[in-house]
Amino acid sequence: MADLVARRIHAPSLPEAPGATWSNALVIGDEISMSGVTARGADGRAIGGDSLRDQTLAIFQRIETLVRAAGGVRGSIYKLVIYVTDIARKDEVNAARRAFFASAFPCSTLVEVKGLVFPDLLVEVDAFANLRVNLNALAEA
Repeated sequence: MADLVARRIHAPSLPEAPGATWSNALVIGDEISMSGVTARGADGRAIGGDSLRDQTLAIFQRIETLVRAAGGVRGSIYKLVIYVTDIARKDEVNAARRAFFASAFPCSTLVEVKGLVFPDLLVEVDAFANLRVNLNALAEA
């Protein structure tokens, strides 16, 4: 049995934080696994301000950037785990999903958490993609 080779993904527009003890994204075989992605800007502020929808859209764009850097496409994203600090605002997350993914929706889990690493962050997303998948060609069962 051959061992799968892992490679770390680097996207110039999404540098890893200095001294980071994690990888933004790893590719193992055809699988792409991403660390929790936030809307933290280079200036230290949340992209999208206090809009949960805008923070979520910024995160989805970052996820797509990492997937493309790995050689995938938006449709390669097949699973999201979304952590929000206020589940009552879930409609804003749903609006961002509809705007970003149109109709090729990945599987998704949405959970409320007590807090995130910085108090101005309202949402964080774990994402999974596969280089051999394109949900835009999704077959309905």
